Amino acid sequence: MIKRITVYLDNEQPEFMDKVCCGFVVAENENGTETVHNNFDSGGYQSIKELVDEVVGIFRVNRSSVMVAM
Repeated sequence: MIKRITVYLDNEQPEFMDKVCCGFVVAENENGTETVHNNFDSGGYQSIKELVDEVVGIFRVNRSSVMVAM
C-alpha cells in the first residue's frame, strides 16, 4: 500500500509559465521502498490541483499523501 507520493514538477520546459508539467513521481510504500514513475502526461496541466487530482486517481491515495516539489 502506498504511504506517500512526491510529485516533482518539470520546470525546464519553455511553457512552464503557462502549464504545470510533471517531471516524475516517487511513490513510497509502508516499508519505505520507493518506486519512480516517469511516464506521466508531458502535455501539461492547467493547475497543480489538476495534476494532484490525476495522481490521486491513478494511485488511489488520499490527497493529504501527495506532496508537490520543484
